[in-house]
Amino acid sequence: MFEPENSLEALMQAAGRDPAIVPRFYRALLDAEIYVLTPEAPVEPGTQRSLDHREAINVATVGFQGLTWLPAFTSRKRISDYVKEPEVCLGASARNLFAMLPNANFWLNPLSECQKPMPASEIALLMQGTIFEKLQSAGGGT
Repeated sequence: MFEPENSLEALMQAAGRDPAIVPRFYRALLDAEIYVLTPEAPVEPGTQRSLDHREAINVATVGFQGLTWLPAFTSRKRISDYVKEPEVCLGASARNLFAMLPNANFWLNPLSECQKPMPASEIALLMQGTIFEKLQSAGGGT
């Protein structure tokens, strides 16, 4: 059974049950720290480092239904649930990752009981802020 590790995961889980919570989840997601796998990034095990300005990174991808997705995780526990061996990852606010990796499809917590594929089109609406208008007009609350 899925046990939320943080408030973002709790909102994500609640949004899956109640569409009125979806806008709160999206707002929280933008400012929340999420993680992507960066297997080629030079970093010593057990340490952290900052990215250099305009540093190029290679992010792990997974193919699903003919699309390429970037696995992204809402907590470190979700990473260890997904990969069994230690893996280098980059943690940043979702807003910054979405801006750094434009036109990318993100898959939050793949293989988890609480997961969410986020196609690039959905992320673009979120980054523009227009997703909230669409949700409201569709009856998804505010």
